[in-house]
Amino acid sequence: MIRRTVIAVPLLAVIAMVAACVPDAPPERDWTVRAHSITVHRGEDRDGGDEPYVIQIGFRSKLGVRGSTSTSIRSQCRSQKLFPNDAAPDGTTLEIPPGSADITFPGVLNLDLLDLAAGTVPFEVLGTLSFVMERDGIFESCAVTDALENALLPVLRDALAMLIANSPVPPTEQEIVNLIVSNIGNFVAAAGNLIGAVIEGLGNPDDVIGVAAQIHLPTTGGLTDLVNTAFAIGGLFAPGLEHGFVPIEGLPSELQIRVGTLSPSRADFRFTTPAADYTYQSRVTR
Repeated sequence: MIRRTVIAVPLLAVIAMVAACVPDAPPERDWTVRAHSITVHRGEDRDGGDEPYVIQIGFRSKLGVRGSTSTSIRSQCRSQKLFPNDAAPDGTTLEIPPGSADITFPGVLNLDLLDLAAGTVPFEVLGTLSFVMERDGIFESCAVTDALENALLPVLRDALAMLIANSPVPPTEQEIVNLIVSNIGNFVAAAGNLIGAVIEGLGNPDDVIGVAAQIHLPTTGGLTDLVNTAFAIGGLFAPGLEHGFVPIEGLPSELQIRVGTLSPSRADFRFTTPAADYTYQSRVTR
């Protein structure tokens, strides 16, 4: 009996030490990317004012988890929350009705470095594409929303599956971080060119003033610090990256791409073209 006790005590101590090194799964959180407001500095219409609205596309995919990719779309048009005619003369800021074009991500796990090292929870990439529109159509149809859903969502889903969900997860923490950064770069480049092609080919009565593309990385603690440091260093070679904005050659000026951690925040996107000058504000909330 004594011998069994002598053996059992160190064994229990080892088990306790191993258990202590494996972090508990992080709590699930629900996040919302809200289309908050549009400021019309210089309108496209030369009559009483512009009629801006927002369409948002959401996407998410877990690194190395096949079948984890999903996309969604929300639109002020479909929610019947469009602004009235001439609602935005120059200098006007319109707050977008809450819930009318918001993208919600339920059950997100914000991971830290220990979570990555344990390898028990896959890292997830989430994102939104916010299409800032100016309504020119006489009738309040949702043709642009329909076109984006039919033309962009399936291709976007396939690109995510190929670049994120179907990627192997390497064993070490640093390799995981490197793979995340590499895949984000590849996806942003592919999605950016795809969005540019869709914008040019829509052929619809409403005009795309700008597209705010955001990658939201669900991090916390030391992993957030590591990602922010990577952006700060990258900004030395690619100005704007220190603030999360990713410069990609050949993309239309109406498209801006931003990468950041998923946390309560706001981001302003200024779209200045010969046709119009808008600022779109996006907010992330829990």
